[in-house]
Amino acid sequence: MADTSIKATKNDNSATISYNFGEGVDEAVELFGADVVFAGFVKSATITAQANMRRHLEAGASEEDVQAKMNDWKPGVVARRTKDPVGAIKNKFANLDEAAQKELIKALKSQLA
Repeated sequence: MADTSIKATKNDNSATISYNFGEGVDEAVELFGADVVFAGFVKSATITAQANMRRHLEAGASEEDVQAKMNDWKPGVVARRTKDPVGAIKNKFANLDEAAQKELIKALKSQLA
């Protein structure tokens, strides 16, 4: 049984403990039950999926694009990061207030001249 070292810090206090989660899925299920192990997996995979979705949104993907990209996603498999610079600019532009949008358009037009 290999213990996992867990550290937590709050303000100026910290603590480090050792905890036995088991050495694999089978042992974890034996220690905690299948429902607990599965719930932990779903929580962790949800956080990873959200991070992946945020990267797509930051790159300017629409909700439909994010869904399409996530259809092929598998937890634990590193996803290639793709950037869509035009999409990212459009997404950021849409979040600006009207005055900032007009100022940006003016600045961009002056660069074309």
